[in-house]
Amino acid sequence: MIDAIQSVESHDLEQLRQFTESIIVAEKLASDPVLQAELIHNVHQNLDWWLANQEHCCHLKYTRDGRIVAVVLVKNFWNLCSLFVTPELQRQGIGRALTLAAIQQCRALSERPAIRLNSAPNAVAFYAALGFLPAESSRTLPPGFRAMALRL
Repeated sequence: MIDAIQSVESHDLEQLRQFTESIIVAEKLASDPVLQAELIHNVHQNLDWWLANQEHCCHLKYTRDGRIVAVVLVKNFWNLCSLFVTPELQRQGIGRALTLAAIQQCRALSERPAIRLNSAPNAVAFYAALGFLPAESSRTLPPGFRAMALRL
């Protein structure tokens, strides 16, 4: 099967839960087990929100051989709340392609002037390379996480 960017479908939910959780654990996005559990819980809450509000999201997946290997979720067309790429496929342009496709869709639909996100420490350079800049955050972020924004 050809690699492809597609919209996430409702029937992908359980696969997405397992996929995102496995990456949070594999990438050690948090060395503290409590913080790791909070990150997993947050991602699951975002998936639940997407399921109930699909018309207010850009949710794209990248598939390879019929299997989801990357996913991006932008809530309300301005809140990039998750981007995950399976570790063995990182640094191959998949995350970049997904993020750029999501930004393109959001430009036409967002009521806000920028896409915002809270980057994990290991992704700050990635988002900066796409043009995201440091931004203020109204909430306290986990250690090393950084609020960022990209003007649309």
